Amino acid sequence: MCRDTMPVVTSRSSIRSPQRSLGFASTIALCLVIVLSGCTSSSAGSAGTEPAKAAVVKFLDAMKRSDEAAASGMLTSVARAKTEEMGISVAPPVPDSATYTVRECEMVSETNDLAHVATTWADVDETGAPTSENIVWAVRLDPEGWRVVGMAMKIFEDMPPLLLNFEDPQDMIAKQEMVAEELTRRAAAASGQAAPRTARGPATAPATK
Repeated sequence: MCRDTMPVVTSRSSIRSPQRSLGFASTIALCLVIVLSGCTSSSAGSAGTEPAKAAVVKFLDAMKRSDEAAASGMLTSVARAKTEEMGISVAPPVPDSATYTVRECEMVSETNDLAHVATTWADVDETGAPTSENIVWAVRLDPEGWRVVGMAMKIFEDMPPLLLNFEDPQDMIAKQEMVAEELTRRAAAASGQAAPRTARGPATAPATK
């Protein structure tokens, strides 16, 4: 089930976005990406997954309202502390036209304390054409309840999904930079220009954890 997925975060510090038209979810994911691994579903029934889905709904509703405090409150305690320490916002501006749908939810641990919740975000592009993005949210059952720990979504069709662990902001920022560089490289290749050199060299697919 861990295939495509959807949106999330921006840094409060200035982050330059690549000059390219992206879907709503992809644009947000440029600011915070997490790859989910170990997608082994358990035999938990759908009723057991409802609290996990409800946590994602609260998180996404807070994002829609740009309510940073409420969105941050739906992260795990570690993710909340780490993102605050790094100055990362988990409630970036969301277009009024964007809507989300929560789909299937699967338990992915034998102890039923980790779940993947699939969502689809719909919007329109600059031409008015409808767009949709699939995003999978990782939620964990912590002492304070089900909380969001990360997300995964497909950015490039020919590369693995990006997995963002909100409890590791430095890794998320590194992956955001990789995506920006890869978009620049592909845009340059499409226009027949040489892509600018970077300190890290050519972009590569992020390793999954």
